[in-house]
Amino acid sequence: MRGHYTPEMNTLQLRLSQFEQLMEETVPLIYKHLRNQGIRSTMYASQWFMTLFAYKFPLDLVFRVFDIILVEGIESILRFSIALLKANHDKILSLDFEVLVEYLKDGLFEYYMNNASLFIQDAYNVKVTPRKLAQYAQKHQANIQRQQAELAAEESLKESNKQLTSQVQRLESSMSQLNKEHVDLAKELITRKIEMAQLQDHNDVLTQKVSDLTKIVDSQAKEVELQYKGEIEDVLRKNMEILKKNEQLEDQLSYMESLLVETKMKYAESEIERDGLSRKLSDMRKALGVA
Repeated sequence: MRGHYTPEMNTLQLRLSQFEQLMEETVPLIYKHLRNQGIRSTMYASQWFMTLFAYKFPLDLVFRVFDIILVEGIESILRFSIALLKANHDKILSLDFEVLVEYLKDGLFEYYMNNASLFIQDAYNVKVTPRKLAQYAQKHQANIQRQQAELAAEESLKESNKQLTSQVQRLESSMSQLNKEHVDLAKELITRKIEMAQLQDHNDVLTQKVSDLTKIVDSQAKEVELQYKGEIEDVLRKNMEILKKNEQLEDQLSYMESLLVETKMKYAESEIERDGLSRKLSDMRKALGVA
């Protein structure tokens, strides 16, 4: 009896499990009807086992029930419980959820209210063997272990899901940063190309000017030598500076193009990794039953 009142109520849970298994064997129609109505033994039978029917039956009947339980053991309460169901068999099958729950708590006791001897006689007619109870207890323990294993697996899946979600979030943040860097590099590359094109145009203009001046020099060498010598030298000097700067820009462009290629590769790798993690996350959610 003590186990009926502990915080975990392990013994009470065992007794309720044994009661439901015994009910399924002895009064299968009632068992099926209660299951279909969504009614479990915890909704009405807990107070039977915890009070030994003292909350409803008159004291003289309760004392006789106590005497039998003291002699034969607490398991005998299962006989009394099945006897109550059998005595109210047809009535139980005729009721639906709300009315049925109240009837199981209060109404079915009326049948034996003034006939303790019949209640005890009917209880003894219910066949419950220690072997059968041991089998019920073993099945109950197996169910508990299975439920604990499922709970542990569910908690593990939740933790894995949490870690995967966090990893996906970090990866998405990294991808966002990589994408920003990729955009910045692309903008810088476009700017450099524009500058290079402008310098090339300028260089072409100067080259053409040098060519024109060279032709003039060639046709009027002596006359032009004194008049344009300084200008030619200045143009040549500027041209050399532009060519040098053009070479530097080409080097910078080559470097930035290599950076852009590397960034695109990292971005593609991140996409592949994110897709893999997303599939894992989807699988984990399916395993958890998450929509």
